[in-house]
Amino acid sequence: MTDQDTPAREYTRPPMTRGVDPQRMNWLWQLVLQATDLDPADVRQALNAVGVAATDQRLASWQASDRDENYFPLTIAELERNLRAVIAWKAKRTQVAEDIVAQE
Repeated sequence: MTDQDTPAREYTRPPMTRGVDPQRMNWLWQLVLQATDLDPADVRQALNAVGVAATDQRLASWQASDRDENYFPLTIAELERNLRAVIAWKAKRTQVAEDIVAQE
């Protein structure tokens, strides 16, 4: 490791800047969407693929402010399910694409 790679100080946990309610994780979902290339339409397809009837309205409600009329609280369990569904959906898409290439 070079001097440039050495951090100025050891890693520490950041302070909690908000109360965390596991029944209202919309803010965390919004950060996941902003930090990744994840498209809500893809999330809907992934959820539908695992048998969860997710509508565009429901996905939009998870991105709404808690003061908006269409707000619907997202739980930590739903957030985990959503992410696991997307991971499985992407893996299946990759496998299908690899199978197509192998057949050519």
